[in-house]
Amino acid sequence: MGFTRHGRRVCVWLALLGAGTGFAQTEPTLDPGPPETPSVDEQREAQLEDEPEVHSQVASFAITKLHDSPAVVTAITADEIRASGARDLMDVLLNVPGFFFGVDVQGTVGPGFRGLWGQEGKVLLIIDGKEINEQLYSTMQLGHEFPVELIERIEVVRGPGSVIYGGNAELAVINVITRGIQGSTDALAVGTYGQLSHGLGRRSLTLSGRKVFESVPGLSAFASASLGQGQRSDAVFEDFYGGSASMNGASRMDPTVVQAGVGFRDLQLSVLYQRQDTSSVVSVDEVLPAPADTDFESFHAELSDRFRPTDRIEIIPRLNLTLGESYRDSDPDSEFFYDKRYRRIRGRALARWAAFDFLQLTGGVDLAFDQGQLRGPAGIGLQEPFNGDEDTVSYRNVAGFVEAYSDNPIATVVAGARFEDHSFFGSSFVPRLVLLKSFGPVSGKALYSRAFRAPGIENISLGDDVRPERTTVYELEATVRLGEGQTFSANAFDVGVTDPIIYSYDADTGSEAYRNLGRLGSRGIELDYRLRGPWGRAQVGYSFYRPGGRNDVEDYLVPGEPKAFTGLPTHKATLTGTAKVLPWLSVSPTAVLVGQRFAVGAPDEEGNSEVQTLAPRLLLNLFVRAENVGTKGLEIGAGVYNLLGSDFRVAQPYSGGHAPLPVFSREFLVKLTYLFEPSYDDE
Repeated sequence: MGFTRHGRRVCVWLALLGAGTGFAQTEPTLDPGPPETPSVDEQREAQLEDEPEVHSQVASFAITKLHDSPAVVTAITADEIRASGARDLMDVLLNVPGFFFGVDVQGTVGPGFRGLWGQEGKVLLIIDGKEINEQLYSTMQLGHEFPVELIERIEVVRGPGSVIYGGNAELAVINVITRGIQGSTDALAVGTYGQLSHGLGRRSLTLSGRKVFESVPGLSAFASASLGQGQRSDAVFEDFYGGSASMNGASRMDPTVVQAGVGFRDLQLSVLYQRQDTSSVVSVDEVLPAPADTDFESFHAELSDRFRPTDRIEIIPRLNLTLGESYRDSDPDSEFFYDKRYRRIRGRALARWAAFDFLQLTGGVDLAFDQGQLRGPAGIGLQEPFNGDEDTVSYRNVAGFVEAYSDNPIATVVAGARFEDHSFFGSSFVPRLVLLKSFGPVSGKALYSRAFRAPGIENISLGDDVRPERTTVYELEATVRLGEGQTFSANAFDVGVTDPIIYSYDADTGSEAYRNLGRLGSRGIELDYRLRGPWGRAQVGYSFYRPGGRNDVEDYLVPGEPKAFTGLPTHKATLTGTAKVLPWLSVSPTAVLVGQRFAVGAPDEEGNSEVQTLAPRLLLNLFVRAENVGTKGLEIGAGVYNLLGSDFRVAQPYSGGHAPLPVFSREFLVKLTYLFEPSYDDE
């Protein structure tokens, strides 16, 4: 099992393992080296080339077919995203089994997974190898956040990823690979305009260019920029106290995204800048007299290289710099004033050894230095010193990880572990064991994983001796290839969380707190059926969960409803598809049926909470796409979202007093795309 000399496999590994830089060379740009006999890896890669669903190393350090990946994984291609008319990551994730959304403070929306709230450090978002979760609270912000036009592939690990990714991958990993990775010469321009019933939905302009320098083999570069404006909804928000306010013109989501990178052979440097300017009619629970502004800004840079001492050993060093500010309100006269900066400097080294043709060993080290800093005066608005009296705090985290991947006739065995030591809250150890076996058209997986959620900078500052929460997950998955273009997958899961980190807010004093408390757990099943043919494709999904094991964290429980957690539906069914009406014209319907949910208000003085029942809702979208209109590369798309005009809202997945927030309002959207790919003569 030696390693290939050529670019594709190594670059995919770099990018999707988390070592990616946003671009990669294609084979023609690399020095092919002297002729050699194809290795086992090369033969295996050639087989993968012929498979339409090729998975990569998002769930392991080894490249595998999708059904052989040592995790439950959903992969979404660029063509599926474009054909469906998905507007952002929320549209994409809504169709992934197990995922739904909840509202958090200041009008932000984050992910829930398998019935558990995943906003703070439980679900990890990666874009081209760069971990996007902000470092103060470890959250991500969803909604018009990243231009989907730049996405080439999304791979979602529906299960824990702490062994590979550390303490922000407790429940799931969302790995986004952008078009820069593909390494070709072209230029892309995309304009989008969406109109809600009562106001602007969204508008954006995205430009991207890539260049492979044939005169300098191995040299490539890319750059992208996207500017947008939008709002979350034009509906009326109603709080638990009788107040109401229109979100039209008051739920701003204005993104700015810039990417750039350059690489020579295996030495690669890339940067990603993101900014999201938002406004909301609610901060914590009650309607505000006027919309409040909140900004999120981050800068990510990565430098990586690859060394191969022998044909069976690869060493990948990486250096990352992350700067950012989250939940920022820089107006000192605002009651929500908050202006803090975070910084992370991180160095990693990974070594992979193909010891035998049937055994691959991987190990590495990961060293990170985190810093939080006040950028404005303390004691006003929401701005408080770190740990009660500090303007700056710094932490160190060191980790080591190993994995053995053995592919043998009896069963494929994947065993791995990660050990971390943090300068504040101490050590964490998580193992993983996976067994995979195929029987003709049937393949099965048995997975046991431990995971953890590491406290962020503000979790530590606001916590009372807060420590990582621990998670144990058991999963079984079976996939049946029913015939050409047909697959059916079913998986069962059992998730148990010990000492979850719980957020609380005292509206009377305006104080926040984090603490470890009790246990949580969920159990359920997820089903996925896919059909592909010359006519197009179709996919049907279903998700179900119930609280499982011991659940004694009141913030997540629904009074009088023991069979559901707050905010997240126990049932979700999805239907997506694309029909090719003509070779150049396709129609893509999307239907999402969400089961009953419960929103829980904050307890009153007697400890009683109002429970609001959200009835099942059907979300129906329709998108039409015409390709090569008049000239090659020109594409026109038009769609209507929430065709039925459903009153669709997401609840807060804990009893924090926030009433359900309107999302997914009816929107009419048009999109114009032009991809210029120069011919050989043009170059």
